[in-house]
Amino acid sequence: MITSLLLGAGILSFLVLLLSIFSEIIYQFFGRGEKRKITVVSDDEYKKELDIEGGEKLLSLLQNRGFNIPAACGGMATCGQCKVKLYTNVGTYTAVETPHFDMRTREAARKFLEQGTGDGYTRLACQVRVDKDVSLYLPKDTLHVRKYTARVIKKRAITSDKMEMWLLPSRPIQYKPGQYIQLAIPEDFVEEYYKKYESFIKEACKLLGKEFIPYVPGTTLYRGYSLASTEPDLLKLIVRMAPSHPNMSIEKGGPPCIGPACVHNYLLEKSLWNFFWGEKIRFTGPYGHFTLKEEPHTAVFVAGGAGLAPILALLEQWFREGRQDTAIFFLGERRFQDIPMAYLPKWLIWQQKNPRFKLVPVLSGAFRGDNPVELNDIDKQCYHSLSLEAKLLVKERGFVDNQEKQWKGEIGFIGPLLRKYLSPDQDIVFYLCGPSPMTVTVIDAAANQLNLKKEHALFDDFTGTLTPSVDLIYQKLEIKETISRLNLLDADKLIERISQILIIQLILKDKIEESYRFLEQVRESLGKSVQELESVLSVYKS
Repeated sequence: MITSLLLGAGILSFLVLLLSIFSEIIYQFFGRGEKRKITVVSDDEYKKELDIEGGEKLLSLLQNRGFNIPAACGGMATCGQCKVKLYTNVGTYTAVETPHFDMRTREAARKFLEQGTGDGYTRLACQVRVDKDVSLYLPKDTLHVRKYTARVIKKRAITSDKMEMWLLPSRPIQYKPGQYIQLAIPEDFVEEYYKKYESFIKEACKLLGKEFIPYVPGTTLYRGYSLASTEPDLLKLIVRMAPSHPNMSIEKGGPPCIGPACVHNYLLEKSLWNFFWGEKIRFTGPYGHFTLKEEPHTAVFVAGGAGLAPILALLEQWFREGRQDTAIFFLGERRFQDIPMAYLPKWLIWQQKNPRFKLVPVLSGAFRGDNPVELNDIDKQCYHSLSLEAKLLVKERGFVDNQEKQWKGEIGFIGPLLRKYLSPDQDIVFYLCGPSPMTVTVIDAAANQLNLKKEHALFDDFTGTLTPSVDLIYQKLEIKETISRLNLLDADKLIERISQILIIQLILKDKIEESYRFLEQVRESLGKSVQELESVLSVYKS
């Protein structure tokens, strides 16, 4: 019986594949060349009609006509950044698109496609093939994105794995602190990289449970970098070394991660792109809405790793504008040596002069047996590189003991520390940038402990998974409220188990689609019985 089912499933899969190949062949021979029209509308009654040949992907058509839609993965549907709002029905989501849209967005899309209700729907431009006239909306700021060139004028290491890089653009670029640009990776570098590291990347994808997508020559790869600066004619970036192979560090021969698959947030090689002083770089920008809110509010800045870049810019703006509201800066790093000593004195002086500002470095240790409390030789070297005044401030703030041998500040993770420094506040706003696990767990803790509103959790979603992850977190909160109202026995334990499964076993492993199914099963079981809920939870072992 099982053999017959497997055989039937195999035949069905083969037929689907043949149909897909046949459809593509038909398209290649008969689908090209028909004249089509793309109508782009935006704010302030902006409207532009483009006459094009049908059959191409919407992303490339827009980019070739000067609409610089963000697409860090080169149109591979792995970054999820090329979202556009469509007024025309061009079909439902492809399998690779679905994880990039939260439940409510997908429901709005279903109603538009099936019932014609609503004001359009959102899709990834890289997955839409234009075979009919299409009308779409682009935000006003997207229309202002331009192509630029710049020269590298300065590079310096700020920690053992982070580098500061300064670019001088050929013309000033108007941007807001917190926004980002996309650097074009030279094609020759990418091709050489894949020749050298392809087997490593395949293995890394397998270990991480990600699909390996080979590089296609001629595809321009971009990587998004947040701006750590505020000046229009001088741009500062912070980049971090990170291997694509989780079990092989760069120092031991592991390749850095540049995509288009296994996309982490970071890339750097010591000779990355041969970015020497004076090297010419192409980029587009600015992008993003990760900017300070204008109205008064309690601001919580959370940074980790290379995520420090936009937080630096937002903090500079905060103090330059003389804001008087409470502000707390949580910096999550592995050890003392990972805190940029180049910036630490400024942060300490800000805290000294501004009683409503607080710096909270949190050292996780990150690796088993790596105790951040005991300063090792590299930690001590970093500490002694500080000026005498800065050393005294570090001690005064209780970060390092008087003997200069131990870290006395916070250790562990940021989420559990929130209630120690903050109280529930309807005007509280979180600005977060860093590794996805940090961002997800901090937002989850803030939503549970501080009643953080969903619209007040601000971040840039470079991976395409953070937005649906946050949507899932707030769906979990709704389920938590339902369980509380039902007065179920051991309600707290049930809520804790649901949270552990959702966050640890699903979201942090990028199983977004399964996360949605899990919460739907939980909701359905709550309408039946506790036994049904236990059955759903029992599938996921602790």
